[in-house]
Amino acid sequence: MEPEKSMIREFLTGGWLVPLIGAAAMFARLLSGQNNLSFKQQFKRIITAAIAAGIAWFVLEQTDVSSLTKAIIYGIIGVVSPEIIGGIVRLGQKFESNPLKFLKRK
Repeated sequence: MEPEKSMIREFLTGGWLVPLIGAAAMFARLLSGQNNLSFKQQFKRIITAAIAAGIAWFVLEQTDVSSLTKAIIYGIIGVVSPEIIGGIVRLGQKFESNPLKFLKRK
């Protein structure tokens, strides 16, 4: 990426496809699995996957990794986004309940 271009401009010129990759990966997961989720729950998971893949684009855009590897990462993030976000939420809740436990060194 050229230094004078902004990340937002880069996102608008091609990065906007990445959330679609994440959403498509989650859609494929929902289609292939046996789940009893409501339409609203499935829609929320697809949107969550798109957001997570979009965040991953902003993180990985500046790295020197091949485009194929990045595309695979975006898809994987889309597929496992509920587990990733759930883990982050649980970690935050544990930190909230006892912050000193995370700050202490053993």
